[in-house]
Amino acid sequence: MSSRRRAGSGSRVARGPRELRKLRERFASQHGSALVLVMFIVLLLTILGVGVLSATLSGAQRTETRENDVQSLHLAQKKIDEVIAYITADLNRRLESGSDIPQEELDGQIHTFLAGLQNKTADFASNTSLQGGANEITGITLDDSASTGSQYVVVIRANANVNGVSRTLEQRVEITTFPDFLNYSLGSEGNVILNGAPYTQGNVYAGNQLKLSPIAQYKHAGADLTESSLYPLIDGEAHVQSLDSLRYWSGADYSTVPINDEDQYNRVDERVKKTYENSLVKKKNTFVQIDVEDSFLDKVAEASGSSGNKAALASTYYGAEGPKSGESAISRGSRLAQSFIREDGSGAIGSQTVPVLRMPERADFNGYTDDSLTEEELAVKREQLYNEAVQAFKSQLAHLNSSAIYNGDLNLDGVTLNEITDTAKAGGSQTEATSHWLIVNGNLNIDNYSSAAPITVQANLLVVGNLNIKGDVRFDSTLYTLGSTNIVNASITGKDNKELVVISKGAVLVNRVDEFKDQDKVTELRAFFYTDSTAELYGVGSVFSIDGGFFAKGDLTINAVVGKVSAVPGQYAFSFENQDQTEPAASRFQVRYNEQVFEDQKVGLPRVKMISIHAGPVELKP
Repeated sequence: MSSRRRAGSGSRVARGPRELRKLRERFASQHGSALVLVMFIVLLLTILGVGVLSATLSGAQRTETRENDVQSLHLAQKKIDEVIAYITADLNRRLESGSDIPQEELDGQIHTFLAGLQNKTADFASNTSLQGGANEITGITLDDSASTGSQYVVVIRANANVNGVSRTLEQRVEITTFPDFLNYSLGSEGNVILNGAPYTQGNVYAGNQLKLSPIAQYKHAGADLTESSLYPLIDGEAHVQSLDSLRYWSGADYSTVPINDEDQYNRVDERVKKTYENSLVKKKNTFVQIDVEDSFLDKVAEASGSSGNKAALASTYYGAEGPKSGESAISRGSRLAQSFIREDGSGAIGSQTVPVLRMPERADFNGYTDDSLTEEELAVKREQLYNEAVQAFKSQLAHLNSSAIYNGDLNLDGVTLNEITDTAKAGGSQTEATSHWLIVNGNLNIDNYSSAAPITVQANLLVVGNLNIKGDVRFDSTLYTLGSTNIVNASITGKDNKELVVISKGAVLVNRVDEFKDQDKVTELRAFFYTDSTAELYGVGSVFSIDGGFFAKGDLTINAVVGKVSAVPGQYAFSFENQDQTEPAASRFQVRYNEQVFEDQKVGLPRVKMISIHAGPVELKP
């Protein structure tokens, strides 16, 4: 008994083999483990379920927030578009109804209207049916610092809120009452066909198709020839009717750019890809056109002192019964100009009395007699009187201070006549209300064939016949001609850094400009040309460089190469060198856009019946 107490008096109790075996069996038993496992799995699934539910709810919340964000952006843009549509409709109505008032008065009305919009933001109330959504215009500001003449910049700001998600957008809108052709370096209401390597700095417009080819075409000694060069380079935007209307010569025919085939697209010339990537769609119905004859009549009405005289002038121009079939614009213009000359030789346009100018002729003084003079002395006297009359006429042309009519062909040769200057235009004081126009009832021939000094034309002209320019001439002029325009071996520079704008009813031909010279020796033609006809220009043997633009109502085709070109003696071909030069300056046909024309020539530019609107990029504001 004492031995048992000793055994149990320690910290551990000795167990026998049977007890140890039972203890092991107890620990090895699976009873109750299934419950623990089930509870663990349930806990794990609960945690996963809560996580998935949380993620789903968060995702749904994010999706809803994103949807609200997108909808708020759309609602804000919708509000800006609503304001633009309102401005467009109102200004087009003003232009249509204001055709009989001076442009400056119309510009004042437009400026007042645009400036007053900042007080009318409340008029553009929220009009969305989206539940939980609202939009509003928070600002319409006329930026006077960026607005000049008949160009305006309006900044429109809109805010939209959808279920608590608020977004604010701002967009700058440029509005102009000038025709669209002045916004482009090159363009046509038909096809623009660029063959070879012409270089264009500025935007290009194609009213039908824009076709690009690396093969320049040219004529020599009566033969039609071609020369492989580079593709055209357009450093600007290409405004087309659709992306499919931009086509390039792929070797057998004109093709659309294969954007859906990566392998084929990678084989397209880089210049073609650049043009494609910089293409924007501008539909014809948004293009602001001009009518040359209607614009001609507008300016004659200005010369008469009142735009309200246009209806009566149009009746004389077209005839009481309307336009006659087969009658040319020159015939109509001549009839109108003749109606301004009275029987006594004086002139009047409407109620405005104007001088009628004519270059004196020696025959005018053959009837002069003086019995006190011998025949030799009489001949000297007649020559003296003729020279005095010529000097008086030169002084009239050099100091025009009113509108005037020249009856007949006006010839500036750089020797006898070398200047036409409107004193108001030269002094910078000319406005539309006081604009002066020299109406030439015949052809205007400018041929500086012998003088080292340039002929100067700083006046706005209306030419009933054809316009011919040759030699060195400095222009600050807007010129309308009802005939054709021929520019042969001419160097046209700007008087006082201004330019020439030619708006021609007939075709414009630019021929043999600096033929076979290198590009670094060329004088630019600082001018904008518009023709109601088609146009085909060459920068192959000639070097053609325009600081301005060229636009045709019909198709415009330009052929050009790069590098040096020379005639091959005794052969019906040209010799071409360095046709792999890629720099823009290597092109023998270059056009660089000149935006100064809007400010420099605003008084003489055509009036239009539809505004041109260019909406800038949309900016997200805080």
